[in-house]
Amino acid sequence: MTKRELLMQMSNFLEALIHDDPKRVPIAEVFKATYQGVQAPLGSGDIWGTPRRIPYRQTFVDDVTQTVCFSGVVTNNVIRQLWEMTDTEDVVDSPDRWMQKWWIYWVRLTVNEDGKICEIEEIARRETGSGMDVRPEHMVPPRILETPLPEDARTSRKEMIKIASQYWDGVNKLIDPDIVPMHPDARLYEVGTPVTDEMARPNSMKTNYITPRFKWDCIKRRFPVVDEVTGICISTNHMIAQEVSSPTGYVTDIFKIEYGLIKYIYAFHDHGITFVDWDGIGPQTSAECD
Repeated sequence: MTKRELLMQMSNFLEALIHDDPKRVPIAEVFKATYQGVQAPLGSGDIWGTPRRIPYRQTFVDDVTQTVCFSGVVTNNVIRQLWEMTDTEDVVDSPDRWMQKWWIYWVRLTVNEDGKICEIEEIARRETGSGMDVRPEHMVPPRILETPLPEDARTSRKEMIKIASQYWDGVNKLIDPDIVPMHPDARLYEVGTPVTDEMARPNSMKTNYITPRFKWDCIKRRFPVVDEVTGICISTNHMIAQEVSSPTGYVTDIFKIEYGLIKYIYAFHDHGITFVDWDGIGPQTSAECD
């Protein structure tokens, strides 16, 4: 499928989500769906339902992998119009039904050669409630991720995958983290919140990265979207906690790579996920990239 066709697939999927109608989704005969890392029927996750709206939307597409990924915020926070209610509904509805909920949402769709969706991977993280984190209703898509790079600043697809692999190897401490190519402007954002060079988190991305406590085993690595024009390399993996590090979790990092250097990382992680029912695809260490 073309990039345009893949983007239309995502548009149709999101319409199915907000209308709580998974039957709208054109799935292949051989099909796999996961929610929070485990196999589940499509539409069974708590993010599905009505009412829903998606105020934060950002999509990434790759016609080589036949994959389209979506990052966004989903909520049931709406003002319901009286003319949208049925004759049998009360104007005063159940408080539980209208309890405000916000999800930070990630979904990957991969299509087969017939143009049918064969894989759907959904991750829906509820807001953390931490006073240090940007609240979902205040998040805005980082449009710099969509900005094309000058031609001389672009890096080849193969090299971007290698750079992302080096980053994971550095997290894993399989290589010296100091050799991972960092841009002088490098910043790290986690779930919409800047976590480097901040008052409460003063370390630079480089300093934070080489700290011994910044260590996880990075397994089941994937590279679903790579775009040489924008310098985007998306990579997912299951980060297994070491004795010195934070909890295990599932992580998607969106790397912005300029002149062969990591300039920004927008990370989406969910530490509530302890199992991921997807195998790795592509290099599992940077040594495999040579």
